[in-house]
Amino acid sequence: MILGIDASTVGSGGAKRHLIEIIKYFVPNKFEFSTIKIWGRQDVLDQLGDYPYLIKYSHPFLNKGIFFRSIWQLFIRDHSINNEIDVLFSPFGTYIGKFSPYATMSRNMLVFDKKEQERFGFSWYRLKFIILFFVQRKSFRKSQGLIFISEYAEKTIAKYVDYSNIFTKIINHGISDIFIRPPLKQLHLSAYNTTTNYKFLYVSTIFSYKHQLNVVEVIVRLRKSGFPVSLNLVGSVGEKKIGLKLYEKIKIADPEGLYIIWNQNVGIEKVVDYYHSSDAFIFASSCENMPNILIEAMASGLPIVCSSNMPMPEFLENGGLYFNPSNIEELELTLIQLMSNPELRTKLANKSYEYSKKYSWQTCADKTFQFLSTIYKKYA
Repeated sequence: MILGIDASTVGSGGAKRHLIEIIKYFVPNKFEFSTIKIWGRQDVLDQLGDYPYLIKYSHPFLNKGIFFRSIWQLFIRDHSINNEIDVLFSPFGTYIGKFSPYATMSRNMLVFDKKEQERFGFSWYRLKFIILFFVQRKSFRKSQGLIFISEYAEKTIAKYVDYSNIFTKIINHGISDIFIRPPLKQLHLSAYNTTTNYKFLYVSTIFSYKHQLNVVEVIVRLRKSGFPVSLNLVGSVGEKKIGLKLYEKIKIADPEGLYIIWNQNVGIEKVVDYYHSSDAFIFASSCENMPNILIEAMASGLPIVCSSNMPMPEFLENGGLYFNPSNIEELELTLIQLMSNPELRTKLANKSYEYSKKYSWQTCADKTFQFLSTIYKKYA
């Protein structure tokens, strides 16, 4: 059989990582697929590597703006894939064509969380999420197979999609081996000072729902209270107005860059260095599907303070301290609790590290291709 993948939509960094990893772990004929044919933007295809089982297709329209990509998706896509494949996989969840059987995937909860969408005000982002809601709902309803990456997503989207005639499965993302590092010995807070800071790390694209502004505010408060802390923010700007506010806040609070460092456009290999050179991790997002960044921090052996919003507890379980990401005072108290108790840090880091072992790209790939093979057998 031949598997087709529609990668014509511009996905997030996590979506691209998922695609890169499952294709890397594909084994011809293991699940009856001998070949993968994929359609997408050239810059995305170039990131996938070259394998004898992978055939890549692009198109001039796919390498232009959203208008031309939409033309390709509406009028050219089905003609391109027809008679070329046996089953189609839409990992970005936007296929609404006529090919059958096809399986799609849910990965962006902002599309289905109207409360979180309100943070964007009247903006292009909010309009995009509204459009995507109707596109993805239609894609999910028409599909023969639907993959979720968290139990939370499956339960939430059930309000909008009837699964009774759709084959569904939860398949978690994996973790790249480069992140894996057992927890280090946790030192007493007295071992740190303003020269050797207790280093917090927060990795995430800059958006309002990621609450980087609140995290910076708390670090500033802790420094003023005499705690020897510093913060590394790693992430490029997603929402421009929030990026500008963050820049101004850091400039006013720490103009010399002594304890708040913001690093943008950091590749996955360099991100690993930040995880492995930090003392603890903060994850303050209020809207996620499966938070890969959180899983990476768990695999890196770091003590974690984490947003209490679902689905974070689904993955971190009792391996971290939780806080309301909109409550600055609660975050401050939670960071103090973590820093002040090395025994607690040791316990939490060991637990979360063990939980992270459940997530593997090899397992993710195998479950995905097995699921797609089943879709073909059930519906072709």
